[in-house]
Amino acid sequence: MTKLIQSLLVSGLLLAGSAAYADDAPAPAPQHKGWHADPAKREEMRAKHLQMLHDKLKIQPQQEAAWQTFAASMKPEKMARPPMDDNATAPEKMERMMQRRQDAMQKHLNALKTFYAQLTPEQQKIMDHLHRPHGKPEAPAPANG
Repeated sequence: MTKLIQSLLVSGLLLAGSAAYADDAPAPAPQHKGWHADPAKREEMRAKHLQMLHDKLKIQPQQEAAWQTFAASMKPEKMARPPMDDNATAPEKMERMMQRRQDAMQKHLNALKTFYAQLTPEQQKIMDHLHRPHGKPEAPAPANG
């Protein structure tokens, strides 16, 4: 019995000592850090997401053209830097930036609507389920989803 207590005491001291040492050590960098800044990693994540969506929806050959248009709309476009207008006010600059982003979102929405119209009702249910707001409680997945 004494040997057991002694072993537990030594283990506890080692654990406490390693925890104290770990507090002084720098925290490891998060594994996902940098994928936002790395275009190759961002593209890889986008491609994986689109492939997962393509597979879950079981895209049929007759839907492929609409799928390609939709997938292309998902690729972020490098927005051309507008000509510098030194006389523009901060609100005017913000308004122009918002308009460029709104135009890009409208293009994406149009492609989504065209693609969605090509889907079967079951595929639409899967698409609706996959595009629910983040943080919303998990709803049951459709039968084929």
